[in-house]
Amino acid sequence: MKFRLLIGLLFLITTTVFSQNKNKVLIIGIDGCRPDVLLHAKTKNIDKLWKKGAYSFNAKTDELSSSGICWTGMLTGVWHKKHKVVSNSYKNPNINEYPHFFRRLKQEKPSLKTYSIIHWDPLHKILQDGDADVFETIKSDEGVTESVISYLLNEEIDAMFVHLDDVDHAGHKYGYKSNVKEYVQSIEKIDDQVGRIVKSLKRRENYKKENWLILLSTDHGGSEYGHGKNIPEHTTIFYIASGKSTKKGEIKEKVHVIDVAATALKHLGLTIKEEWNLDAKPKGLKK
Repeated sequence: MKFRLLIGLLFLITTTVFSQNKNKVLIIGIDGCRPDVLLHAKTKNIDKLWKKGAYSFNAKTDELSSSGICWTGMLTGVWHKKHKVVSNSYKNPNINEYPHFFRRLKQEKPSLKTYSIIHWDPLHKILQDGDADVFETIKSDEGVTESVISYLLNEEIDAMFVHLDDVDHAGHKYGYKSNVKEYVQSIEKIDDQVGRIVKSLKRRENYKKENWLILLSTDHGGSEYGHGKNIPEHTTIFYIASGKSTKKGEIKEKVHVIDVAATALKHLGLTIKEEWNLDAKPKGLKK
């Protein structure tokens, strides 16, 4: 009788453990996408994410609103005064003290699988050996999208960072404005690619047993044909968190680009340690 009871208890524990959702994170970064133009454009796929998730269209990026500085802030969880990236040349980044959040994941949970699939190659200059199980630079957003879809459908993934660059290209070439059709169209094309990525994620074999958090944001805005200044048009960004772990609705507290890293870490089950000295805090998640 006792043996049967023990077997039953072990079965219950095993079933409970394996039936629990496994937390995973997909971060999609859209380079140079102004939040006001995103809201102006026809973006049915991105709209589904923020309308059913947590969001801010008045978040802030680094006061030095250049790509290298802002993406590094997003992926390390600290501002430029700590990570020391102050231009797109990435001279002497302070990645030993303030590494890519993938490194924190690997230090705490070495078995987690991390992927970084990007369009703009300098982003990988803050990766150290072992941070990413897979990292690729592909010279088109369509190529990035196809690669991401293939990995999502076929591989074990715990955290993935995706970088799409064509919106920023359109801004530099045609202008960062809602009345510039080429810029608006570039955002609408990205929306289609985001939709395909999310659709493939939901087709994963074990999707129903997984608890995915999708984080969607940008590095900076822009005006005229550029960015880099500490003005609202350049430093105002959007932040979208979608998934079962989010607190639905507009995020009332201030949100920053650096909060992406902290939010990802928390969702993946890590306690943010005081000794990491992060500037970021998790945003948009249930308490």
